[in-house]
Amino acid sequence: MINDRFKIDIATEGGVQKVFLRGNIDEDADFESIKKITGTIVINFKDVKSINSCGIRTWVNFLKEITGRQVVYEECPPIIVRQMNMVPSFLGTAKVTSVYVPYVSDETDEEKLVLFGADKFTAAGFTLPDTINGDDGEMELDGNPQQYFAFTKKMAA
Repeated sequence: MINDRFKIDIATEGGVQKVFLRGNIDEDADFESIKKITGTIVINFKDVKSINSCGIRTWVNFLKEITGRQVVYEECPPIIVRQMNMVPSFLGTAKVTSVYVPYVSDETDEEKLVLFGADKFTAAGFTLPDTINGDDGEMELDGNPQQYFAFTKKMAA
């Protein structure tokens, strides 16, 4: 069965295989093409729009099948960060190099995702700005950073 709601693109960048996931990770998501990659696998989650419980289970099972390889997560949107925080095996042994952090304006309801690299978050803590400039003024971090970055404790373990 072809899943037109989920796509995988694989590209080589700097000698590393980079996997771009796009769409909805659900019960029909198929990660077979990623299993063929040898060496480090960099997973880019930027364009993942949703993930359901069956998709989480499929992902966790996929990670179990590729043990022994270094896995790197990059450009993780809040939907993926929530899974890393709630389901320990969703992260597995992967290293997270960047995440999108949500900011919001209480005055205008403007929302913005800002990409931060791992230099801004570690198991020891985080160094994010409390506010940023949005299109219509100052925006605040949306949520508790201690909770948002809970996954970093799992990376240190």
